[in-house]
Order: sequence, then C-alpha cells, then structure tokens
Amino acid sequence: MVEHRLVGKNANRDRVGNSRKDKSLRVRQMADRELVKSIVKSAGILRCISEGRNRLCDIARNEKVSKSTIHRLLRTLVATGFVVQDPLSFQYFLGPGILELLSNVTIAHEGLTLCALREMQRLRAFTRETILLHVRVGLQRVCIEEVESRENIKYINGKGFVAPLYTGAAGKILLSELTDEEIAFFLEVIDLIAVTNRTITDKEKLFFEIKKAREMGYATSFGERVEGSSCISVPVRNYSMPVALSVLGPDNRFTVDRIRESLQEIKASAKRISASLIGIRENI
Repeated sequence: MVEHRLVGKNANRDRVGNSRKDKSLRVRQMADRELVKSIVKSAGILRCISEGRNRLCDIARNEKVSKSTIHRLLRTLVATGFVVQDPLSFQYFLGPGILELLSNVTIAHEGLTLCALREMQRLRAFTRETILLHVRVGLQRVCIEEVESRENIKYINGKGFVAPLYTGAAGKILLSELTDEEIAFFLEVIDLIAVTNRTITDKEKLFFEIKKAREMGYATSFGERVEGSSCISVPVRNYSMPVALSVLGPDNRFTVDRIRESLQEIKASAKRISASLIGIRENI
C-alpha cells in the first residue's frame, strides 16, 4: 500500500509538471503568434509607405488595422530608423535604415537614377567634377547616386551618405521646393549647428538663401559642409519627392567663373532628366 501511494504521488507530480510545461509552451506559442502578427503588420506599413500612402489614417485604412496599433508600430519603425516622420507635414517616409539594408542604395530610387545616370556622366565630362543626386528624407538629405570626378584631387560623398538638410547647395534646393510656411516651420524645429566655419547658422540668412534659390533656379555653396569645396545644385522635377542635381569640386578648380560657365549645362541636364521622369510616369 505504501508503495502504491508513493507511485501515486510521483504520478501526480508528473501530471503537475507536464501541465506546467504545456502551459509554458502555450504562452510561448501565443507570444510567437503575436510577434509574427506584428512583423506582418510592420511589413504592410512599409509597403504602404513605399506606395505613397504616407498618412497614418491612410495606412490604417489600407491595412484594416486600428490607428492606435498602426501608430504604435510606426513609433517602433521610427525608433529603428526604418521610417522617418516629416515634422513639416507629419507624413511618414522610408528612412535611412531601409537604405542600409539594401545591397545597392540606388534600388530605392532605381527609376530616378536610371533616368539621371547618362546626364550625370555627361556633366562629369563637361565639368571634370563629381556629380551628385540628392533626395530629401525628413530633416536630412541622402545621396542616392554619385558619378566621381576622374581628377586625382576631387571631392566625393558616396552613395547613401546622409547630411543635414540645411547644409550646402543641395540642401537649399531641396528646401526651396517647400512652401514658405513649411520652410518657416522647418527653421523653428531645427538647430543650425555649424559643420564648418562657413555653415549658415543664421535662420534669417538661410531663409533668404532658400528663397533666392527658388527664384534663381539654382543654389551655390562654398565650404558650407566641406571646407575647400564649391558646389552648385539645381532642382529635378516630376519625381515623387524633391531632388537636387549637384556638381561638387575643389574651390581652386571649380571656381565661381567655372560655376557660371557650367550653369546652363547643369540646368539643361536637370531638364532632360525631368522630361525622362515624365515619360516613365506616362508609361506606368
């Protein structure tokens, strides 16, 4: 009888242990299912943003998920750098984290870079300097294509390079695509921190430079982001976001006179790229 009771106690102990294991397994399975659901929802959010649905309400409607859930997932995506929120429009865009995951940064804007590459190569031959293509991502600008100068002494950025939006000629052009109200709001929320001793840190002066770039159709900078460099930028039209086409070189070779001589060629290249972008949109 004693032996039977001991066996009964052991069996009961085993049943309790198995019950706890089953409960723990169910908890882990539920957590795994919730994690998978969050990943699927996050993927849907990124897909929505890539298709041009940039507002929280539009994303929630498309994904058939509550705004609170979408907002929670967006905050996580922003924190990881996969998404950025534009403080001017409060819309969401793909962030630098997405670009970092790509084996080639041009994939993110492949249509644009394909349209621009031939003109960028032509400009390099004409100016002998490095040719750059930038887009605006939130409060930053990202270099999505670069054709390096063949000169021994040259300036380069590198594809995927990120710089503050308020610095340099490209930044002025990208900001010039905004309305005056959006520019004013941008200047309220940003701190203009000097990158070089020529970086514009006066907000009134920067506002003036941006409006001047809009009126003239181009912008220049001299050592504002990189000491000893000079740059000219012009806008490219007909894309889903602001684009700047730039020529960057050493200031002792790419002088003010050389910039003036190159201006019409640079504008002509931007115009041809813009026309190519219209063609792509019409064929979609």
